[in-house]
Amino acid sequence: MQSIMRPFALAVSLLTGLSASAAAQESAARTFVLPYLGSAPETGIQYGATAFRVRLPSDSATRPSTAQLFASYTGKRQARVFAEVDRWSAGSVWRLTGHLEWKRFPLPFHGFGDAAPDAAEEFYTPTGVLGSMIVQRRVRGPLYLVGGYGYQDFRITPSAADGALASDAILGNRGGRVGQLQLGALWDDRDDVFASRRGSFLQATGSNAARPFGSEYAFRRLVVDGRHFVPLGAGRVLALQAVTEMTGGEAPFDQLSLVGNSNYLRGYAHGRYRDLDLAAAQAEYRARLWRRLGWAAFAGAGRIAPRPARLLASGARTLPSYGIGLRHTLFANSRSNIRVDYARGGRGQSGLYVALNEAF
Repeated sequence: MQSIMRPFALAVSLLTGLSASAAAQESAARTFVLPYLGSAPETGIQYGATAFRVRLPSDSATRPSTAQLFASYTGKRQARVFAEVDRWSAGSVWRLTGHLEWKRFPLPFHGFGDAAPDAAEEFYTPTGVLGSMIVQRRVRGPLYLVGGYGYQDFRITPSAADGALASDAILGNRGGRVGQLQLGALWDDRDDVFASRRGSFLQATGSNAARPFGSEYAFRRLVVDGRHFVPLGAGRVLALQAVTEMTGGEAPFDQLSLVGNSNYLRGYAHGRYRDLDLAAAQAEYRARLWRRLGWAAFAGAGRIAPRPARLLASGARTLPSYGIGLRHTLFANSRSNIRVDYARGGRGQSGLYVALNEAF
């Protein structure tokens, strides 16, 4: 219990310091600059800063637009800088999201599949840029069409000259360019994009990486993400999510489905397990604690496999994820918040995540 409370003592002190800053900015341009301090299994301590702007529309039919600048450095000498925009048109008819990032981010690699052993751990360092642009257009009611393009160009350096990634037997071990065209459909009748209290979200997106799109690799992926939010009264919400990812073709090892991030299957080092296909589900209980301070408890589980049928096989390993978190609402008339989650996974893995807005 003491090891769990130490991260939360850090989180409480951080949120207390941010409260006055956010309140002072609230009546101005809805813009704030905040220090960033966090931790994750694959990074150790993270520190940096972020500038975040929220544009609140005057009518309820238009959703809030955001822009963010972020820079961080970690205890394991990882560096990351990105700029991101999320812009809605009047009446929420159009949505444009863009992301541009540079990073040098050493990450662990244990092999493939849910039986990848701890003893196989080695590290690799991808260095380069990635970017994406996604356009969303309302068709009718809450139904949208989605199209976009994603690109990355990384040079990958393995840490061990005699490790698995030093061998060309692993596709993508030296890095390279990946360009993907994305098309999909979305049903979204949530009441808020930052912290939904009611409604549903269902998106199916297919992407194709091929030479005509600027990619050195040819593969395809289908991602289906479903969410539902149940209001329980008095600021309490039950949030549910189920996700599947299926990959086909010749995908490089860093483009497979990866376990461990700040959104689902929290508590694992990013990429601790990887394979062609993934299925995961989670539930999260969110409640107001005091004024702008709230808390959350979550639990979920997932599986990875080399083909979809293996996800349902009796011998497939189920990867658990559970934890608790704090929430701090930045503005009185917006649900945009800072979240701090402490999560545990299987085999004693754990992580502390600090991020803007809810995980889903």
